[in-house]
Amino acid sequence: MFFLQRIFFRAEFINARNRGFFQGPFSVCFHRVIFMRWFTFFCILLCISLFQTTVIQWVNIGVAVPDIYFPLIIFYSFLADMKQNAIANWFTGLSKDMFSEGNFGINAIFFVAIGFLAWSVRDVLYRGHVITQIFVTFIFSILYYILYASFLSFSFRTYYFSEMLWMILTCSLYTAVTVPPMFWIFNKLQPTKKAFHKGRTLL
Repeated sequence: MFFLQRIFFRAEFINARNRGFFQGPFSVCFHRVIFMRWFTFFCILLCISLFQTTVIQWVNIGVAVPDIYFPLIIFYSFLADMKQNAIANWFTGLSKDMFSEGNFGINAIFFVAIGFLAWSVRDVLYRGHVITQIFVTFIFSILYYILYASFLSFSFRTYYFSEMLWMILTCSLYTAVTVPPMFWIFNKLQPTKKAFHKGRTLL
């Protein structure tokens, strides 16, 4: 039923656009909403980048440091459509590449891939529940760290992957713990009044 509703809504949107409904003041209002949504995203991304490279490094537990980029990936994977999700995750990955060491572009690729996987399974999840958000962040964070550790091991021909398993688990768990406050902040800063409603997106 939801799939049919989305098709009907999209057909009505295209029909309204063809009739010129989004011309004049309607067009200005529509594009203003889109602009504000992306402007908010880049402001959030800038703040995350600054916090990740400064404050977060001082709240580590042993070798575990949370990656607060990752809740943003899961948030937009739950909220946006496939195109918006890919764009948001691409810029999130590029931001992490610019503010961290390593091969430039690799995080962008991994973030887009992880975001697509999370987007693919979101319709079978109750996305509005905090337990779901924490669990999904934890699982996909583990997957990301495994991919990244495998890439490093392959690129530099080092075989310390097994030694990183504990670090992967602790960092993923620490990242998942940050989800409730991060999602609360994201929900408050988004132009949309409500990000989630009964597990369905409002975009």
